[in-house]
Amino acid sequence: MKRSARLVSHITTPIFYPNARPHLGHLYSSLLCDVQHRWKLLKGVDSLLTTGTDEHGLKIQLASEKNHYKNPREFVDKLYPEFIGLDKFYNVKFTKFIRTTDPSHIENVLKLWELCNKNGYIYKGEHHGWYSISDETFYPESKVIVDPKDPTRHINTESFNEVIYQSETNYYFKLSAFQDKILKYIETEHPEFVYPPSKRDQLLKDLRVNPLQDLSISRPATRLQWGITVPNDPEQKIYVWFDALCNYVSAVGGIDTTIQPATIPSPHWTQTTHLIGKDITKFHCLYWPSFLMASNLPLPKRVVIHNHWISNGMKMSKSLGNVVDPITVGKKYGPDIVRWYLLENSKIDTDGDFIEDNVTGLRQLFVSKWGNLINRCCGQKFNIARAVNTFSMDPYASISSLWKDNDEVTTHIDNIFEQLNKLPEKMDDKIEKFDHSNLLREIWNLINDANSLIQVSKPWENPQLQQDSIIFLCIETARILSILTQPIIPTISNNFLDRIDVKPESRTLDYVIIGADNSYADNANSSKRNVPLEYAPSGTEFTHDM
Repeated sequence: MKRSARLVSHITTPIFYPNARPHLGHLYSSLLCDVQHRWKLLKGVDSLLTTGTDEHGLKIQLASEKNHYKNPREFVDKLYPEFIGLDKFYNVKFTKFIRTTDPSHIENVLKLWELCNKNGYIYKGEHHGWYSISDETFYPESKVIVDPKDPTRHINTESFNEVIYQSETNYYFKLSAFQDKILKYIETEHPEFVYPPSKRDQLLKDLRVNPLQDLSISRPATRLQWGITVPNDPEQKIYVWFDALCNYVSAVGGIDTTIQPATIPSPHWTQTTHLIGKDITKFHCLYWPSFLMASNLPLPKRVVIHNHWISNGMKMSKSLGNVVDPITVGKKYGPDIVRWYLLENSKIDTDGDFIEDNVTGLRQLFVSKWGNLINRCCGQKFNIARAVNTFSMDPYASISSLWKDNDEVTTHIDNIFEQLNKLPEKMDDKIEKFDHSNLLREIWNLINDANSLIQVSKPWENPQLQQDSIIFLCIETARILSILTQPIIPTISNNFLDRIDVKPESRTLDYVIIGADNSYADNANSSKRNVPLEYAPSGTEFTHDM
């Protein structure tokens, strides 16, 4: 597969609410973005990954008071490093980390407000409705019910969080004016804007049943002190979602410098993918495009929506004791093992089920299958460097001719050549579609095929030329897979490549063709070399993958 010219890509995580320590869902969103970003970089694409924390709002204000902080700023200053720490522990290679308390971001929020206001989409009015503090949003009467567990409370039917009825004077955004525009944009003009299609279809269905209503985009300063002040009105604070969504613009340089008018869009912005959890769909797929349309600013390329994680078949809950702490499991099994596990055991349009026993089994599988494939080829009875020099010029013809009388061995050889040749393009397609689970299963199939080839061919019993042909093809399988999986398991894959002496400059997509690298493994068969991956000894705490 050819490396691209310096095309442009930008992917964003949702910015996370630092009212508590990060959980598995935060890691999952970040990981999906990181794999996309790293894959683009491996292809030679100019890529950005932006993330951050959403630090204003009533929920933060109340959490700060509950935890006895002097003020909300002190509270978010304490918590936001936890999110950076999670990313660093799991090797999430973000380009920029945005805090909505950053002065440059606040400046962009005010500019977005002024643009919407100047174009006639903001007005002041009285609001009556059901408000959820947890969700920081109002819900229509049609989505409010009495809590079945407590008849004194009301909850909404979307998040099932409590709502309270309140009346106040707010500023409104004319969201209703964008009903037809949003429908047309998503349904006919840009059907790829919401992905996967199942989420798009559900969004369109909901939009027809529940047409857009004008949106309250401010809160009285008497109730919400922790927020950005509305321009020219110190008695009102800007609605937290109007503030938060603007981070995506702030992250790529801001409204003035990077997001030009829709007729001259920034190259990064027009290639932006927002990756979000399903619970914040309406904010990103309805509110955000409307704010941008109202400001005459271009829309991002697409919004990718993923489902959530449960634990052992049940929703994670502190009372059930099944909440998964991503740092704890990462230290126990290794960050890359958890990365692979989350990708292999999830599909973006269904909830993933975290089962810790399976994570244990995965590390063992890595050692016994992939690590062992490399260990076998690096055995002292073999000579990888000699095999590489012998077969790298014309690998298929020279290897298949040696085994033409052995159908069982030939079947494995043909399958490995065919699958390795197809894999780079397949990876490109599956990563773009966030179809990681099927992709990783194909990688395991190739590793199993290579191990089976060693078993059926028994290279230790064959003459040198046949022996070298098998060792060459099996170590090439390990080498190419290790290059291709750098976006998925960045530490383990490079440990594997280090073990067989692949030079750093030879770990690009230019070298994922069988025989493309004939300069590695000079010292790979030395008895003094360590194994590339180990089982986790009792009491081991991983900060990286051994």
